[in-house]
Amino acid sequence: MFMLFALTLTTLAGLSTGLGGLVVLLFKRPRARMMAFSMGFAGGVMLTVSLSDMLPHTVETYSDTMGRFPAALASASLCVMGMLIALLLERCIPDEKELAARPDGHAARGTPAINPGALRSAMVTTAAIVLHNLPEGILTLFTSYASPTLGATLTLAIALHNIPEGIAISVPVYYATNSRVRGALYALLSGLAEPAGALLAFFLLRSFISPLFLNGLIATIAGIMIYVSISELIPEGFSYGRRSYTVGGLVAGILAMSVGIYLV
Repeated sequence: MFMLFALTLTTLAGLSTGLGGLVVLLFKRPRARMMAFSMGFAGGVMLTVSLSDMLPHTVETYSDTMGRFPAALASASLCVMGMLIALLLERCIPDEKELAARPDGHAARGTPAINPGALRSAMVTTAAIVLHNLPEGILTLFTSYASPTLGATLTLAIALHNIPEGIAISVPVYYATNSRVRGALYALLSGLAEPAGALLAFFLLRSFISPLFLNGLIATIAGIMIYVSISELIPEGFSYGRRSYTVGGLVAGILAMSVGIYLV
């Protein structure tokens, strides 16, 4: 009974990412200024959730066992390790020339061609948020299983900040592929990584998972998201020639995610 309730809450938190993804159904294919704004928005979302939520949470948890300064040093080290992992992952993703050379990179039957640069950014953004959602789902499931009241509060908080994450995925995917359905679907699937990852961890790894391990994973993923924001999203936003829109999106992403983090 408690397990079913915990899984339900975890699924609801994940589905809120898909809710944010539905925004692509409301407007026509975004223009350059909208893409500049959305890239900045995605960068603001990732930077804020990493620096204002994920890393401070890890420091607080580690401080209980190792003191404040060692906890901060350990968290920062894990964050740097995440950045190095992101650098390696970035090199595994095809560059713009490789994407453009693929058969699906060209127009077919009058359909606008896939935008290689936007597609690369969309792939990197989606991968980073999926990685972020995995430990988040594990945390939600275990918390809800141990304390339904605390789990409900945590679910609300996560759902609020998952909505802008869904927007950050769906808009670039829609722009890159010219498909509203694909944009919304990618956002939904990234959110479903929360219950999927949580179930896998619960049944296969629960004897190995500890608060220290889980929070270390969160700090590492924070590093990945910081790197993606600085290396991919914000530069891609500037590449559209609408610098002010990218900066505006960055500010909007920071504000939206801050409200999601601190509202509950």
